[in-house]
Amino acid sequence: MSLNKIPSGIKTLDTNINDGFPAGSVILLLEDVGAGAREFVYTSIVNNLNLKADPSYFEMINRKHEKQSHEGEINTTLALPDEIYYISLSRSKEDILNENAYAFHEDFFNTLKEGVNFKELSDIYFRQSIIKNLWLTDKKKNLDFDSNSNKNILEEISDLFGEFAANNIVILDSLTELMLYEGDYLSKNDVIMFLKSLVRISKEWNGLIYLLLNTRILETNIQEIISDTVDGVLTFEWDKKSVKLQRNLCITKFRGLLPQLEQNNIEKFETKITSNDGFEVSNIRKII
Repeated sequence: MSLNKIPSGIKTLDTNINDGFPAGSVILLLEDVGAGAREFVYTSIVNNLNLKADPSYFEMINRKHEKQSHEGEINTTLALPDEIYYISLSRSKEDILNENAYAFHEDFFNTLKEGVNFKELSDIYFRQSIIKNLWLTDKKKNLDFDSNSNKNILEEISDLFGEFAANNIVILDSLTELMLYEGDYLSKNDVIMFLKSLVRISKEWNGLIYLLLNTRILETNIQEIISDTVDGVLTFEWDKKSVKLQRNLCITKFRGLLPQLEQNNIEKFETKITSNDGFEVSNIRKII
């Protein structure tokens, strides 16, 4: 039996999780505001694209990975996504690219710009809100609302996943906006049931799905239900005990991955963000 793993693209993280995440995983990126989840996503995208651009280097990594299997372990093979899709509910492609242009090196930015397929759903997201009428009354600003579609936001997202998720990395930006988007036809329970079905069918797609969610916005029980539903939870947090600005990453849950972390006594990863390399693990805290 052989299973696939997909690199996170964060080399300093992959080294400590046996080179990647199990294919078919739905991963929640749970973030204190500004603690690095978005930078993790951007870096994961860029580094996976760079690996695809250098097949010989990736094959070398894969051979090394296969040799490191221990007796009795099920073999895993590293696989790169065919494509990467970024689904944005309210932000424009230009806004996301501008954020990266300000933050990162030119090569980093160009790789992201050229390699990612952006899908914007702002027309559907804002259609049911008062914002539509406010912007349309301003002649200087005009949102491009799609009057031809009668689908709700969940139906649109489901269609995009069904069309693009197989063997790919898909980012949903963001689950926060989706959970707060309640109306006559959409409730938090609807979103949770959508997530449950997404986790189930994702095993057939064999890619990776990242869901961005901010902490301390939803009720505690709703956040816990979401965390329980998904395959993995990466928690990005500020270290409140540190005398300097310090971001940490904790893998608080991951089906099929936690035993490796516990075996290595890993408690959390200290992280940093640089303009050249993006998101990195700078130090590993272990339980002694």
